[in-house]
Amino acid sequence: MPANPPPSRNIPALQSDRKTLVDRSRYDFTDYGFVLNASLDVLFEVIPVHATQAEAFFFFYPKDDLASGRYSHYNLHAFLKRTGSLDDFAHSLGASVRTITLEPTDVLGVPAKTYRRQILMKDLFEGAAQVIDFIGGRPDLLVVDSHTYFQHRHNHYYSGMLHEPGNDDKYDLVRQTLFDGIRLT
Repeated sequence: MPANPPPSRNIPALQSDRKTLVDRSRYDFTDYGFVLNASLDVLFEVIPVHATQAEAFFFFYPKDDLASGRYSHYNLHAFLKRTGSLDDFAHSLGASVRTITLEPTDVLGVPAKTYRRQILMKDLFEGAAQVIDFIGGRPDLLVVDSHTYFQHRHNHYYSGMLHEPGNDDKYDLVRQTLFDGIRLT
Protein backbone atom coordinates (compact mmCIF):
# COMPACT_ATOMS: atom_id res chain seq x y z
CA MET A 1 0.00 0.00 0.00
CA PRO A 2 1.55 3.39 -0.93
CA ALA A 3 2.40 5.79 1.87
CA ASN A 4 0.11 8.76 2.26
CA PRO A 5 1.67 11.98 1.05
CA PRO A 6 2.35 14.56 3.76
CA PRO A 7 -0.44 17.07 4.25
CA SER A 8 0.12 20.17 2.20
CA ARG A 9 0.25 23.48 4.01
CA ASN A 10 -0.42 26.91 2.71
CA ILE A 11 2.69 29.00 3.46
CA PRO A 12 2.33 32.40 1.73
CA ALA A 13 5.90 33.30 2.75
CA LEU A 14 7.18 30.70 0.27
CA GLN A 15 5.69 32.81 -2.52
CA SER A 16 7.74 35.87 -1.54
CA ASP A 17 9.76 37.50 -4.28
CA ARG A 18 13.31 36.13 -4.14
CA LYS A 19 14.60 38.62 -6.70
CA THR A 20 16.51 40.34 -3.90
CA LEU A 21 18.82 37.31 -3.72
CA VAL A 22 19.63 37.51 -7.43
CA ASP A 23 20.10 41.29 -7.48
CA ARG A 24 22.66 41.09 -4.68
CA SER A 25 24.93 38.45 -6.18
CA ARG A 26 22.60 36.00 -4.47
CA TYR A 27 23.86 36.09 -0.91
CA ASP A 28 25.93 39.22 -0.33
CA PHE A 29 24.16 41.36 2.24
CA THR A 30 27.22 43.16 3.60
CA ASP A 31 25.29 46.43 3.76
CA TYR A 32 23.20 44.67 6.44
CA GLY A 33 26.29 43.19 8.11
CA PHE A 34 26.18 39.59 6.89
CA VAL A 35 26.72 37.19 4.02
CA LEU A 36 24.72 33.99 3.51
CA ASN A 37 26.62 30.95 2.28
CA ALA A 38 25.07 29.57 -0.92
CA SER A 39 25.16 26.07 0.62
CA LEU A 40 22.18 27.06 2.79
CA ASP A 41 20.02 26.42 -0.32
CA VAL A 42 20.67 22.71 0.08
CA LEU A 43 18.89 22.46 3.45
CA PHE A 44 16.63 25.52 3.49
CA GLU A 45 14.20 27.49 1.43
CA VAL A 46 15.86 30.90 1.86
CA ILE A 47 13.36 33.74 1.62
CA PRO A 48 14.18 37.45 1.80
CA VAL A 49 10.91 38.73 3.22
CA HIS A 50 11.84 42.37 3.66
CA ALA A 51 14.91 44.41 2.73
CA THR A 52 14.97 48.21 3.09
CA GLN A 53 17.48 50.83 4.15
CA ALA A 54 16.37 50.27 7.75
CA GLU A 55 16.16 46.47 8.02
CA ALA A 56 16.46 43.06 6.41
CA PHE A 57 14.31 40.07 7.32
CA PHE A 58 14.98 36.51 6.10
CA PHE A 59 13.08 33.26 6.60
CA PHE A 60 14.70 29.83 6.43
CA TYR A 61 12.39 26.81 6.10
CA PRO A 62 14.11 23.42 6.47
CA LYS A 63 13.32 21.52 3.27
CA ASP A 64 12.96 18.15 5.01
CA ASP A 65 10.22 19.53 7.29
CA LEU A 66 8.44 21.14 4.35
CA ALA A 67 8.44 17.75 2.62
CA SER A 68 7.17 15.90 5.70
CA GLY A 69 4.55 18.43 6.76
CA ARG A 70 6.24 19.03 10.13
CA TYR A 71 6.39 22.71 11.11
CA SER A 72 9.69 24.49 11.59
CA HIS A 73 10.84 27.97 10.73
CA TYR A 74 14.00 30.00 11.33
CA ASN A 75 14.62 33.67 10.74
CA LEU A 76 17.28 36.34 10.79
CA HIS A 77 16.29 39.99 11.20
CA ALA A 78 18.74 42.90 11.01
CA PHE A 79 17.71 46.36 12.24
CA LEU A 80 20.07 49.09 11.07
CA LYS A 81 18.47 51.99 12.92
CA ARG A 82 17.54 50.56 16.34
CA THR A 83 19.35 51.75 19.46
CA GLY A 84 19.36 50.76 23.11
CA SER A 85 20.24 47.69 25.12
CA LEU A 86 19.65 44.13 23.94
CA ASP A 87 17.12 43.63 26.75
CA ASP A 88 15.14 46.72 25.71
CA PHE A 89 15.32 45.66 22.07
CA ALA A 90 14.12 42.11 22.78
CA HIS A 91 11.32 43.25 25.08
CA SER A 92 10.04 45.74 22.47
CA LEU A 93 9.28 43.06 19.86
CA GLY A 94 5.83 41.95 21.00
CA ALA A 95 3.57 41.42 23.96
CA SER A 96 4.61 37.81 24.50
CA VAL A 97 8.27 38.76 25.06
CA ARG A 98 7.74 42.02 26.93
CA THR A 99 8.74 40.51 30.30
CA ILE A 100 10.52 37.31 29.27
CA THR A 101 13.77 36.48 31.08
CA LEU A 102 16.81 36.62 28.83
CA GLU A 103 19.91 34.54 29.44
CA PRO A 104 23.44 35.37 28.27
CA THR A 105 24.83 33.33 25.37
CA ASP A 106 26.79 33.93 22.21
CA VAL A 107 25.77 33.67 18.58
CA LEU A 108 27.88 33.99 15.46
CA GLY A 109 30.86 34.75 17.68
CA VAL A 110 29.34 37.72 19.52
CA PRO A 111 27.73 38.05 22.98
CA ALA A 112 23.96 37.63 22.85
CA LYS A 113 20.82 37.18 24.92
CA THR A 114 18.44 34.26 24.47
CA TYR A 115 15.29 32.58 25.69
CA ARG A 116 13.57 29.26 25.01
CA ARG A 117 9.99 28.25 25.79
CA GLN A 118 6.95 26.34 24.53
CA ILE A 119 3.99 28.47 23.50
CA LEU A 120 0.90 28.32 21.32
CA MET A 121 1.25 30.36 18.15
CA LYS A 122 -1.87 32.39 19.05
CA ASP A 123 -0.10 33.50 22.23
CA LEU A 124 3.26 34.04 20.56
CA PHE A 125 1.75 36.31 17.90
CA GLU A 126 -0.94 37.84 20.10
CA GLY A 127 -2.86 40.40 18.05
CA ALA A 128 -1.03 39.47 14.84
CA ALA A 129 -2.94 36.54 13.36
CA GLN A 130 -1.79 37.62 9.90
CA VAL A 131 1.77 36.64 10.87
CA ILE A 132 0.64 33.11 11.72
CA ASP A 133 -1.02 32.82 8.32
CA PHE A 134 2.00 34.30 6.52
CA ILE A 135 4.48 31.84 8.02
CA GLY A 136 2.20 28.84 7.44
CA GLY A 137 1.36 28.21 11.08
CA ARG A 138 -1.84 27.60 13.00
CA PRO A 139 -3.10 29.44 16.09
CA ASP A 140 -3.48 26.16 18.01
CA LEU A 141 0.00 24.86 17.11
CA LEU A 142 2.28 24.41 20.12
CA VAL A 143 5.85 25.37 19.19
CA VAL A 144 9.24 25.56 20.79
CA ASP A 145 10.14 29.24 20.48
CA SER A 146 13.79 30.15 20.85
CA HIS A 147 15.23 33.55 19.96
CA THR A 148 18.66 35.12 20.27
CA TYR A 149 19.34 38.86 20.24
CA PHE A 150 22.72 40.37 19.47
CA GLN A 151 24.51 43.47 18.17
CA HIS A 152 26.98 43.75 15.36
CA ARG A 153 28.44 46.93 13.87
CA HIS A 154 26.19 48.80 16.33
CA ASN A 155 23.11 47.30 14.68
CA HIS A 156 20.52 45.12 16.40
CA TYR A 157 19.75 41.60 15.18
CA TYR A 158 17.70 38.64 16.21
CA SER A 159 17.43 35.09 15.05
CA GLY A 160 14.43 32.97 15.87
CA MET A 161 13.62 29.29 15.73
CA LEU A 162 10.11 27.83 15.88
CA HIS A 163 9.42 24.13 15.65
CA GLU A 164 6.99 21.56 16.91
CA PRO A 165 8.01 20.03 20.26
CA GLY A 166 10.31 17.03 20.10
CA ASN A 167 13.59 16.42 18.31
CA ASP A 168 15.25 19.29 20.17
CA ASP A 169 18.72 17.94 19.34
CA LYS A 170 17.86 17.86 15.63
CA TYR A 171 16.57 21.44 15.64
CA ASP A 172 19.54 22.71 17.62
CA LEU A 173 21.77 21.09 14.98
CA VAL A 174 19.72 22.66 12.17
CA ARG A 175 20.11 26.05 13.87
CA GLN A 176 23.86 25.50 14.17
CA THR A 177 24.00 24.60 10.47
CA LEU A 178 22.17 27.82 9.68
CA PHE A 179 24.53 29.85 11.88
CA ASP A 180 27.51 28.15 10.22
CA GLY A 181 26.18 29.47 6.89
CA ILE A 182 25.96 33.09 8.08
CA ARG A 183 29.09 35.21 8.22
CA LEU A 184 29.03 38.60 9.92
CA THR A 185 30.89 41.27 7.96
